[in-house]
Amino acid sequence: MRTFGLLLLAGILFTKMVPVKAQPLLLDHAGTFEFVNRTDYVNTSATFTKAAITANLNELKKVVSVIQRNPVLANQVGFDCRVRIVGSVCRYSGAYAISAILKFEFASWFKNKDGKEVRNFIEPPQWSMVTNELLPICSPFSSSIFSREHGYFTVPDKKVTVEPGIDIYDGECVVIYNPERPDYWLPVTVNEAFDAVKEENERNPDSIQRFYMNQFIEQEWEAVKPEDRAKPATLSGMATRVGTLPGYPPIMKVNPAYWQKSKPVSDIQFIVFRMVGNQRFLKQQCDEFLKSNSISYHLARFEGAMSLEIIRPLSNIVK
Repeated sequence: MRTFGLLLLAGILFTKMVPVKAQPLLLDHAGTFEFVNRTDYVNTSATFTKAAITANLNELKKVVSVIQRNPVLANQVGFDCRVRIVGSVCRYSGAYAISAILKFEFASWFKNKDGKEVRNFIEPPQWSMVTNELLPICSPFSSSIFSREHGYFTVPDKKVTVEPGIDIYDGECVVIYNPERPDYWLPVTVNEAFDAVKEENERNPDSIQRFYMNQFIEQEWEAVKPEDRAKPATLSGMATRVGTLPGYPPIMKVNPAYWQKSKPVSDIQFIVFRMVGNQRFLKQQCDEFLKSNSISYHLARFEGAMSLEIIRPLSNIVK
């Protein structure tokens, strides 16, 4: 399995599992759950009515209620959980519905050095999910930018449709969508990918770099068989990074036709989040965090308890 770096933009941090050592955890301390009810989370560059944002907030509450079926949240002890809404910073040309990020923050209860029972909501361990954002580069996803200007990106090559409306990439990147719509992402052809590389190289202010890169581009372009140039591109090339080899990350672009624009902008039409499927790893991590009194222990428990059965009702929310 290839490992792809998770892109972090604008200080948005997704699942944080840093084993920060603390004083003894209070595992039996009663926990509380709080949903921070706010309507100022919309990106300032987007224009939506107050009524639409309020309606979207109600839809987000439905999403949160599904995640609360996780047994670690259903029987909450040892930590307080707070869910905050953050506006997405990845708006792009062709975006439609109101996008938002739900951050589930896990604040473990422990005894400080003075013996006082405390918990801390300053940068606590957290788990996130992104709604109505088709561009995956600022999601908890194994993705990277291929061409920012053209909106091209890569995704893991291993994709499984576990059931209609639920795709899982690389065994843990989950997409919830409406299967009756057009594909949410489209493959970028070799022609398109090479055109993007050429255009971006032409704008390189360094004439020497531009000259030599152009030679590499031409060499790699000539090496592509004419019958392969309309095929989907993968990140399997050399200098251009453009190729057609299978088993490498495909280069993709957002399909604006996925949006059902007859529906309100407040409806949730797309959800992305990470659900680690390696239960053995999660169990080992959970044991290590408990042994070290890590404040990430309860987040590890939460992730270890996630399952397809829990998330399946999200398909009923996506419209």
